[in-house]
Amino acid sequence: MASKKLYEEFSDNFLTCHICLHEYEDPRLLPCYHTFCLTCLAQHVAASGTGGNITCPVCRQEAPVPPGGLEKLVRNFFLSKVKDFMLKTEKKDKMCGNCHSQVAQFYCQDCKHFFCEKCRQKQHNAKKILRGHTMISVSDHDKQVQEEIDASLFCDKHKGQQLTFYCTDDDVVVCRDCILTKHNKHNCVDIADVAEIHKVKINSAFNDVSKNISLFEKAESEISKQQKDTTNAVNKTVADIQQQEADIIKEVQRISAQLIAEAIDHAATHMKSLEAEKDRIQLQKVSIHSTCEFAKQLVQHGSHTEVMTHAKKIRARMKELNNVRPTVQVKRTEITFSKGRLPVDFFGRVKKWLNTASLVGEFDSSMKDVWDISCSQRGTIYLVSNRLGKLTAISPSHKVIFQVDVPDPRGVTVLSDDRLVVTCDDGCRMYSSSGKHVKTFGQGDISNPHGVTVNNNGHILVCDVDNRCICVYDAVQYNLINKISVPMCEDPLYIAVLPCRDTIVVSDSDGHCVYGVTPQGDVVFQYGTPGEGGSGDGYLDYPWGVCTDSVGHIFIADQSNNRVVVLSSDGQLLRYVVGQQQVSRPTGVTTDNKGQLVVGEYGGEVKTFRFVH
Repeated sequence: MASKKLYEEFSDNFLTCHICLHEYEDPRLLPCYHTFCLTCLAQHVAASGTGGNITCPVCRQEAPVPPGGLEKLVRNFFLSKVKDFMLKTEKKDKMCGNCHSQVAQFYCQDCKHFFCEKCRQKQHNAKKILRGHTMISVSDHDKQVQEEIDASLFCDKHKGQQLTFYCTDDDVVVCRDCILTKHNKHNCVDIADVAEIHKVKINSAFNDVSKNISLFEKAESEISKQQKDTTNAVNKTVADIQQQEADIIKEVQRISAQLIAEAIDHAATHMKSLEAEKDRIQLQKVSIHSTCEFAKQLVQHGSHTEVMTHAKKIRARMKELNNVRPTVQVKRTEITFSKGRLPVDFFGRVKKWLNTASLVGEFDSSMKDVWDISCSQRGTIYLVSNRLGKLTAISPSHKVIFQVDVPDPRGVTVLSDDRLVVTCDDGCRMYSSSGKHVKTFGQGDISNPHGVTVNNNGHILVCDVDNRCICVYDAVQYNLINKISVPMCEDPLYIAVLPCRDTIVVSDSDGHCVYGVTPQGDVVFQYGTPGEGGSGDGYLDYPWGVCTDSVGHIFIADQSNNRVVVLSSDGQLLRYVVGQQQVSRPTGVTTDNKGQLVVGEYGGEVKTFRFVH
């Protein structure tokens, strides 16, 4: 039997509500199998302002409020029973609560206290005020406690009727009167006959899914290591830059201060990205761990009624979680500074541009009407063709890896774990790196999605042309987080995000402009003349795709001018990196894993250029 000390330790870990941090009062289960006090849930929903939805405070999974209100959420009666059982029982030989030295032989049901024979006579019975109390033996007390624990739950529709049957048609536990009324033609069996079978199945599912926890722990450890490496790298970079600063000329001192700021900004962005990825891994781990813990306690301590109440749903939940795997892309922290020279390879301020971009590769994708292009860290190129309705993956050796049908595709981007997001006629589609359709999201949020990208926090950004806004989604549950209005645009098509800041670059095709916009919707720069296309400096003619490189250069597919324009991170013209002698109607631009510029042409040609020494 459990001691009171064990109860206190158990309570800290299993009987404590994650919202109020106290023991559960009327514990209720959410569909993700996290438990909270009913009052705490009500306050949480009211404070969040979500109305008809409940967002779990632990794993952030969203679920609708049941018809009839929060009171209709399933009670975690199993948890309540464990709490009562552990409070009412102590170790086998109970000691007298008065002298604390003798084994108790009696229990006063009024005082709620154990007594040895001597203390019962001299301390309890000797007091006139206590003589009317009911004193029973310890063995009788233990029997009463056990009877309370073993008692079946009663039907809330038929008073006094125990829930001793299970309806296989409705997947619900019922009493005898329920069978005679609502379930008279259903297949109802004795709950004891099926509970043991489902215990075995639950236990088997638990054994399978619990093995995944170690994978998430390894993933979490890998992210922590990357965070540590990033911190060490930026600290060393700052120290090297400051030491070098004393030996260089006055102008380079000015640049040095700027380089330090850029190194810290880059590291902060990288750390933020890692933290978001780590948070996603931790949420998945917590979800698996809590579901496994509930299943374990259900199998070990749950009654037949409790097992059958949760059997199918928790098995389905564990089957779903069993397919979840942590995905961590190992990213080298490239923050370096070589003594005696400027950090050319990293900071980019002193990159030496080629007079003419050098064509280093090209191939015909056989896809007319290419609208967008993206490239993974492995060098895989992804194209979408609006006319063909295809998403195509091309290997670095220019071989087709896969091609899948997509209804009216417009944009494509690659997430950090090589998953793909494609905008199309029915919203946003998520694909695996092998081309398998995983999920569709954004329906109802977006009217006409086009450009799509990922920001520095790992969130998915989608450009909605008709509503002239950018929708922001989280990359775990794909919930809409924010909408950023871009009313200055006539036809906002494609977007990109600067790597060292949160500025969003938006191409306004019909407006012949490109804008830099903050997450709050403030315009920080504009390039082009609104409503007036042209070919001179400061003009664009139906700009299409946009992208950024690792140091903040902005590349624009200036479609009707047959060129690619490069801007600084603050929207100033730097150069025309590729001209009309090299490309024809460029629609998509991206950078590959070697830092080279990849251009997709409307006619289906894909060309790769090296543009710096």
